[in-house]
Amino acid sequence: MKNYIIREAKIEDLKKIQELSQELIEFEKNMTKNEYLVSMNWALSNKGYENYKKNIERENDFLYVVCINENIIGYMTCWINNKKDWDKYSTLEIGNIYVKEKYRGKGIGTELINTAKKICKEKDIKYMQLKVLSDNSSAINFYRKNGLFDYILTQYVKIE
Repeated sequence: MKNYIIREAKIEDLKKIQELSQELIEFEKNMTKNEYLVSMNWALSNKGYENYKKNIERENDFLYVVCINENIIGYMTCWINNKKDWDKYSTLEIGNIYVKEKYRGKGIGTELINTAKKICKEKDIKYMQLKVLSDNSSAINFYRKNGLFDYILTQYVKIE
């Protein structure tokens, strides 16, 4: 039986979303073998707050939370990347999906992906995209299981 709900985030949810985002940043930093390129305290900063607030306020940005008894246990950010002259399509980009560890494996992440797919259908968007750390095999497998496929490999080099 499903004991959670997914709903659009409200301004009063932002502090909890920032805390979950910080958990995601720490999880990713600890699991990658490469230098982690995200600022460690960004999520909890005023800039982090303003960023998530824009996900609520802007027309083509979206922020959803997963709640169990009003307790937020996960979230998803996404936005529409409007088609550029060289692009064939606009895309919906997922910025973050995060579900607290003890609630994983219960279909919540899949339902968040399905929420993003629903936005695509409503907005007549043909493709959805996201970025994932190359050494996060569990996330890569999860996204593949949910219909996402590898398309672009982004590579970095540190200049000393």
